[in-house]
Amino acid sequence: MRQTQVMNAYLMLGPEGMTPMTVSLSPTELTTTPSDGTPETYLVPGFVDQHIHGAFGIDFMSANPSEMGDMADGLREKGYEFFLPTTVTASAEAVLRSADALDHPMAPGFHLEGPFISQTYPGAQPPEYILDPPASGSIWDRVFDHPKLRLITMAPELPGAIPLISRLDARGVLVNYGHTNATYSELEAAFGAGLSGATHTFNAMRPLHHREAGAVGFALTQSSIDCELIYDRVHVSTNAARLLVQCKSKEHLVAISDATMAAGLKEGTKLSMWGHDVVVGPGDVRLAGNGALAGSTITLANAFKNLSEDFGIEAATWACSLNARRRLKLPAPKLWLEIAPDFTVVNSFSLA
Repeated sequence: MRQTQVMNAYLMLGPEGMTPMTVSLSPTELTTTPSDGTPETYLVPGFVDQHIHGAFGIDFMSANPSEMGDMADGLREKGYEFFLPTTVTASAEAVLRSADALDHPMAPGFHLEGPFISQTYPGAQPPEYILDPPASGSIWDRVFDHPKLRLITMAPELPGAIPLISRLDARGVLVNYGHTNATYSELEAAFGAGLSGATHTFNAMRPLHHREAGAVGFALTQSSIDCELIYDRVHVSTNAARLLVQCKSKEHLVAISDATMAAGLKEGTKLSMWGHDVVVGPGDVRLAGNGALAGSTITLANAFKNLSEDFGIEAATWACSLNARRRLKLPAPKLWLEIAPDFTVVNSFSLA
């Protein structure tokens, strides 16, 4: 059993931000007292990723329980405490197979991305499976009522979307808009029905225009919307991310990896993913046919470092460790990460 360790650290405790503390980490609890000394390090809660399709050559939609265990082990080494395995646009039968097989303590449920998305903004989602939300009485009811469903990404402008948002919100499923061509007014209606988040803000959504603020404009101006951000500096530029950070309060920016099975694989690796041929590039993965981005190759450890460098470690900690935890109503941290001056994870402490 690990012995109690004592350190001076900047500890992220919540609204008060990074606070100098003397921290005692026993095998079962973390205790703190105010410190007058100079902290040696940073200590932040474990990462929570609400949007991740796969990693290390493993994809949620095709993985067996053993492979999901391997993926979770790899993510734990990167500093993850929890993650939501995320589907891709597919048939209800394929989604149910993956959801029914999901059984891991690090995965409190799954994120349904698609198939109820816009044909205008499919991204790398397989277009042949894109649907409008069905009326009740279809096989999709088993997905909507699945006990492991925690979050859905959908296009709220589609026929039947508003009743589905209300239905899911009523039973506690979080609803994000994404892969959407929705106007600002359409998003206002969806927000009234229970919409609460934006999926990979800026990517695969109706852009900001000065005559019609669109999906991006709604994310920037609706203060309570929780905005996902893929901050690999590829999907979203630093200046665009700065706009989001300046418009949103620190409690409403949610870093995600949107990682695919390509995360952790060598540059130049070619593979088949979601019916597409893709190539792993320098910090990204793209469709071989047209070069479109197909998810990311980062983990939240990379996002944390990038956010810390560009916007400060407090913003990074809210985005990577606290905000998705709050959204998903997850327990208080049992995993604590020691962060080096260069904002990399150098150690982790797991509490029983």
